[in-house]
Amino acid sequence: TGCTDPTRFACADAGDSLDDANFERATANAAIVSLSNESAWIKENLIDADKSAMRSGESLGHMDKVFQNETNRLVKATEESFEGMMYKEGLNKGWFEMMIARNEYRAWCQDSGIAMHEGVVRHWVESLAIIICPICPHWSETLWKDLGKEGLAVRAPWPTVGEEDKFLSRQAKFLRDSLKSFRNSAGKAKKGWKEATILVADDYPQWKVDALLWMQSQYDAASGSFAPTFMKDLKTWSATNVTDKKQIKFVMQFVSFMKREVEDCGESGMDTKCPFDQMGILKESISYIKSQLNLEEVIVVQLDGCDLPVPDKVAQNVSPGKPTLWMR
Repeated sequence: TGCTDPTRFACADAGDSLDDANFERATANAAIVSLSNESAWIKENLIDADKSAMRSGESLGHMDKVFQNETNRLVKATEESFEGMMYKEGLNKGWFEMMIARNEYRAWCQDSGIAMHEGVVRHWVESLAIIICPICPHWSETLWKDLGKEGLAVRAPWPTVGEEDKFLSRQAKFLRDSLKSFRNSAGKAKKGWKEATILVADDYPQWKVDALLWMQSQYDAASGSFAPTFMKDLKTWSATNVTDKKQIKFVMQFVSFMKREVEDCGESGMDTKCPFDQMGILKESISYIKSQLNLEEVIVVQLDGCDLPVPDKVAQNVSPGKPTLWMR
């Protein structure tokens, strides 16, 4: 395992295209550390851990479901990559993105003061052992044996997982993107600013509602797509229905963005109101957000009906699915 698997790891990472492979010694060296660290973490937190250190049972919280759903998505994505002989892509999905999913879940649990769920962590570990086996077989076999599994990992069937819940993935992306935006705002805050408020909106301005309603009229539910002439039709519709000609550019940009949302998550991407509980997700994750931003106190409020004197330049940045951190 010490040199064979890291070498295979670096070979898989060398590239999938017809271009010359780019084998990096640094990748192989980093893989030695990464594989060793993950073995130690799994052993410490799952295999040798006190059972009471983790939650158990059938009841799963929101972030447990998000982590489980992300694991299922990546298992399927890795399978598709390997079937297409795209080993770099398979390594990216089956190792690097699996690590990111676990790290986000672990950080959320630690910062929120909630123990990880043994069932979803075990599901992640057992899935990881199988999907990385084509690249790092020795590492997988050692882990498989440590987990108390019979036979060989290389002969074990590919993990059977449920379909990705794209609505849940959208909620996870909402928290992830929001935190990235909050970090940006916190980094630009002036020295001495200590008050932090997360502003949330459920409704779009009227011009965006009009654009979404037009998109709904153009969507073919049977095929799950728009017509090939969609962007051309949008230009025609904008010229006729948008009174402020300076606004046409923003309408085109907004509809193009929402079109990608629809392609990713279906018709719900055209909802004129945010389809999930933004306030609920943010409030449940408030300890995590405060820890990640290194802020002592953060409150979450609805922009509509807010009693605080929110500046216009801040308020105009708030839209459904895109909360804003206001610091002062």
